[in-house]
Amino acid sequence: MDMKDIFELIDKFDESGISEIRYKTEQESITLKKGSEPQVFHSSPVYQPVPGAMGSLPPQHDAQTFPSVNTDAREQKSTDAATDGAETITAPIVGTFYRSPAPDSPPFVDEGSTVKAGSTICIIEAMKVLNELEADFDMEVVKILVENGQMIEYGTPLFEVKRV
Repeated sequence: MDMKDIFELIDKFDESGISEIRYKTEQESITLKKGSEPQVFHSSPVYQPVPGAMGSLPPQHDAQTFPSVNTDAREQKSTDAATDGAETITAPIVGTFYRSPAPDSPPFVDEGSTVKAGSTICIIEAMKVLNELEADFDMEVVKILVENGQMIEYGTPLFEVKRV
């Protein structure tokens, strides 16, 4: 079952009069129950400087091989004007990344969006709990680094942003 099928099942379940449904195959299992509102927790995003803005790595290495390499602060020069002053928002928890509150809803943010502090920028679902990720400061979204519905781990880069 892919995410589209799951969301269709949820929509049909919400419209039905039944209170519980279970779907099970050899590979997967889904249980839906009515009667309680989903819990939503607010998580603080983790901000890190964009590696491209920190200077360049030695020629024999790339950022994927050594993503945590930092250069001396005196040597930091922006090699890409588009990421100059940009920061990376990383995942504070493991889960599934969603850009919108529902499959048929518009995304919380798009590339180029200006976001006010306290606004929701995405949802991370972990163990059937929806966790809204909120902006800690006013920002412009430079780049969205993950796909909607993608499984993410703690520390996964989600957005490149600039403070506004």
